Amino acid sequence: MTNIDIIKIALKNLAKRKLRTALTILSVVIGASSIIIMVSLGVALDESFDKQIKEMGNITNIEVNANYNGKTGITADIINKFKALEGVQIVTPILRTELRVLLNGDKYVGSFSAIGIDPAAADILGYTAIEGRGLAAEDSGSYNIIANPLIAYGFDKKGKGEPYPKWIYSEDEITPEMEKREILDQKVTITTDTNYGVSRKYIGNSSDINQNVKHKTYKANIVGIVNKPEIYGENYIILPLDTLEKIKKNMDKILSNGSQTNTIKGYERVIVKCKNLDSVQEVMDQIKDLGEFNVYSPIEYITSAKKTNTSIQILLGAIGGISLFIAAIGITNTMVMSIYERTKEIGIMKVIGARLVDIKKLFLLEAILIGFLGGGIGVLFSHIVSLVINKVAQFLMGELGMIGMGAGVGDEVAKISSIPFWLSISSLIFASFIGLMAGYFPAKRAVKIEALKAIKSE
Repeated sequence: MTNIDIIKIALKNLAKRKLRTALTILSVVIGASSIIIMVSLGVALDESFDKQIKEMGNITNIEVNANYNGKTGITADIINKFKALEGVQIVTPILRTELRVLLNGDKYVGSFSAIGIDPAAADILGYTAIEGRGLAAEDSGSYNIIANPLIAYGFDKKGKGEPYPKWIYSEDEITPEMEKREILDQKVTITTDTNYGVSRKYIGNSSDINQNVKHKTYKANIVGIVNKPEIYGENYIILPLDTLEKIKKNMDKILSNGSQTNTIKGYERVIVKCKNLDSVQEVMDQIKDLGEFNVYSPIEYITSAKKTNTSIQILLGAIGGISLFIAAIGITNTMVMSIYERTKEIGIMKVIGARLVDIKKLFLLEAILIGFLGGGIGVLFSHIVSLVINKVAQFLMGELGMIGMGAGVGDEVAKISSIPFWLSISSLIFASFIGLMAGYFPAKRAVKIEALKAIKSE
C-alpha cells in the first residue's frame, strides 16, 4: 500500500464510527483547550510583568548605599573600583537635599527635592529632556538645572509659601488652586534661607528666626524639563553633583551656626548603571565583595517574580495536562476497541500481502489524526474562550473603576489570558504526539495478530 492508500483507509475507518470518533476527538479538544487556557493565564501574567519591568526604566541600575557602622561612606576610591568592574557603564554618586528656589526675581517661592548627579550620567540614567536640553559633562560645576514638569506647580507667591516641598506625585494630584508657572529657560535663585517668602503662620516654627544669620544665594538656570519616573515618586530638580555639594555644604554650615560637625567622609548613595540586563547580577556580586554595602537592584525583584511566574505556569500547565492525559486514555481505548472489531479485516490485509509496517502505519495514523483534529479544534476553541475571558474581565474592571484614566476597553492592562503563536503550535504538535503514543500499543498489537486466526474470527 502506498502512503496515500493508508491515509484514505484511515479517514474511511474513522468516518465509519462517527460517534466514537467524535467523542474521542472531543476528549482531546477538552484536554488541549484546558492546557492552552491554563498556560495562557500564566503567559498573560508574564507579559504584564514584562511590560511593568520595561516601564520601570531603571532596570539595569544598581543602588549602593553606605553601611557606615559609624565610620565612613562610599569614598572616591571605592567609586573608581566600581567603575573598573566589567559590565559597568557608568557610576555616579547621588546627593539628595531640599532647596529653596525663587522664581521671577523673588515673586514666587518654593521648596523642592534636589538630586545631585554626575551630569555626564544624566542622559544614560534616563533623565532625558522632553523640553529644552538635558545635562552633559560640560555642565559640571555650573548652575544649570533640569527639572521635573511638576515643578511648575510647586511655586507660591512670596509671603504665602510653605517652608517644605509640595509633594506632587502625579498630574492627577494637581488641584485648581495650584497655578502653573513658566519655568523652562527661566533664571532662578537658590537660597540657603529655607524660610524665605513663607507665610507668617510658619515663622514661629523657624529654627533660625531672630538669629543673625547671613544666608547665601546662587543664580541658576532651568535649561530643560525631564520626565523620568523616580523611585522617590516626587517632583524634583537635578543639579550637577559638585554644584549641589557646594550649596549643601554652605547650608549645613549655616544650620549648624558655624559649629564643628561630624561629617562622614564619602557618599551615602551611589548608582551603578550596567551595560545590559545580563551583567547586573554579576556586577552586584562583585560590589558586595568590595565591602559591606547595602546593594539593591530591581533585578532581585524580577528574578523572584520570574521564578514565581514560572512555577505558576508549570502548575497551570500540569492541571491542563491531566485532561490531555485522560484524552490519551480515551484514544488508546478507541484504538484497542477498533482492533477487536477489525480483527478479521486485519487478517485479510495480511493474507492479500499487506506489509506489517503498513498495518502499523494505518493504526498509528488513525490515532494521530484523532489527536491532530482534537488539538486543532482545541486551539480554535481556546482562542474563543480567551477572547471572551479578556472581554468579560475588561468590562468588569471598567465597571469597578480598575482601569486607569484614558484606558479603554481592549487595553492590554486588563488582559488576563494571552495565547502566543508558539503555544498554539506547541499544543497542536503535543496533541498529535499524544495520539501517536496512545496509538502505539494498539498498533503493535494489531501486527501481532495471526492472519488465519483473524480470518476465522467473527
